[in-house]
Amino acid sequence: MKAIALDMDGTILNNRGEYSPRLVEVLRKLHEQGLMIFIATGRTKSGILRVTPKEVPLSGFVAASGMSIYNHSGSDYEKIVSYRFDRALVEEVLASAREREIYYEAFTAESGGRTLKKDKEYSARDIGGDRPETMFEYEHVQLLKTLDNEEQWVDELNMDELLKVFFISKDIEKIDAWFDYLSGQQKRLDYSLYKTSRHNSEIMLGGKDKGTGLETLVKEYGISAKDVHAIGDSMNDLPLFEICGRKTAMENSTESVISAADDVTEFSNEEDGLAVYLEKTYLK
Repeated sequence: MKAIALDMDGTILNNRGEYSPRLVEVLRKLHEQGLMIFIATGRTKSGILRVTPKEVPLSGFVAASGMSIYNHSGSDYEKIVSYRFDRALVEEVLASAREREIYYEAFTAESGGRTLKKDKEYSARDIGGDRPETMFEYEHVQLLKTLDNEEQWVDELNMDELLKVFFISKDIEKIDAWFDYLSGQQKRLDYSLYKTSRHNSEIMLGGKDKGTGLETLVKEYGISAKDVHAIGDSMNDLPLFEICGRKTAMENSTESVISAADDVTEFSNEEDGLAVYLEKTYLK
């Protein structure tokens, strides 16, 4: 293998949304050995860089599940390509979310999620309060920060630049019903639909996913996806598994991901499973 492509939430990050010091050191050693390190995540650029320590030597990343791709250039990351939603699609989906009082965050390539101020009252009911046992700690912490973050709440969204809309609710039945609704509209509206935890759903442009994003990224380095070892845990990692030369599921993965993998890590993301696996596989 010439590179590894790593998911973030549930793979790189623990349930508090953090890299472990051990993993940072492992990634540094792998880079020194000549292995390129790519991230392929549902997060946008700002969400990736906000939690990734500067010591992690990334060669590039696929952001927003294939909607935006960056390679490493000097001391920064250069955008190779970015895609956007049609305005009418976003307007329709957000109107439906509003009717059902589903909290949402709308993302551009460069900015974090934004939510309309007019939707804050119902959003506070949907995401405020105590953490359900089924919700990751980092999800809950981020939601509580959101309510007090003035930048989050805007009068208008940049509807012509949006590339991802993320939905989350503390009510599992509510978010499951919303996912089913989105699934029913998927063919007509032509978007990709994913669920990366029990409490969320997200949509991106149809025909774009982590797999198409990685294929674009590896061309910049003159290698094939068959030269890449993909590691992930949830349904939006399956397009990576379809094209990469080796695919590994985290111990905490969904069944569909485990079934599609060549092997499974011994430990979960909460037990430093990625660091342990990479050490045994590449640093013997």
